Amino acid sequence: MIDKRLVQWYAHDAGVDLDIAEREVVLAYVLRVFHDGRLLNNLAFKGGTAIRKLFMGKIGRFSLDLDFTAVGAVSPEDVVLELVHLLDGQSYYGLTFSIPKGSFYVAEDSLSCGAEVSYNHQWASSSYFGVQISFRAPPLLPIQRIPFIPERYFEWMEFSLPAIPGLDILEVIGEKIRAAAQRSRVRDLYDLYQLGQRPFDREIVRRIAIIKCWESRFSLDPASFLDELPQGHYDWSDLVRLVRPAWLISPEELINSVQNNYAFLREMSAEEAQLDSDPYGREHVLYQHMVKGL
Repeated sequence: MIDKRLVQWYAHDAGVDLDIAEREVVLAYVLRVFHDGRLLNNLAFKGGTAIRKLFMGKIGRFSLDLDFTAVGAVSPEDVVLELVHLLDGQSYYGLTFSIPKGSFYVAEDSLSCGAEVSYNHQWASSSYFGVQISFRAPPLLPIQRIPFIPERYFEWMEFSLPAIPGLDILEVIGEKIRAAAQRSRVRDLYDLYQLGQRPFDREIVRRIAIIKCWESRFSLDPASFLDELPQGHYDWSDLVRLVRPAWLISPEELINSVQNNYAFLREMSAEEAQLDSDPYGREHVLYQHMVKGL
């Protein structure tokens, strides 16, 4: 059961609106339900919510949806039906879920599936969150069982939170670089800003980012990506609602930090540059060679 008074306190302490804090707590419950229902047996957690819950904790931005990569010999049809079976019309810990017909999907190319999940509880109704699952390519690095970074609200929950199968942090950063290069979302930029403050193996992350872009039939082109950041059309108001006010920085500082901390992307090896210049996906042998070299 989610206690409104406690979530109100949590929202005030975190400097965010009640609906943002409520979603943060709800997604922790949902991940426990996914774990208990064995849905995570063939999934690896990634994306903004994974960054906050598994790597950044309370200093990370809030996130509103759940993203995964499929692992093993499973089909998107089976996974999405398993998700619907686990949640639709079911109640857990005072939360009731619904996935109406038309609210779940398998992409035409079978490279992704997902759902928009509606839920309600004692003091919230008509709320929803998204679940997206990628089948584009298997994880490049071994999946890790990663514990949640403790948050104050864990003390109020009826259970302990299990370690969650997730992408290795190096692959998380590589995926985030790919996402930021392919779309102008300020959430991606802020994630890169925060992740860039951490020590990590720059050469491996660069290679992973190039491989991820090749899998998406997209050329990273680091010079264009980094140099054109100041011209990006970003919804800065979206960031304001997801970040504690004391941790917000100006757009100029954010962009400068990303440009400086990811300058290593410009230092491609000859084979990295060759793969990056192949947006049509012809360099399969080189791709396999680079994957094996990770």
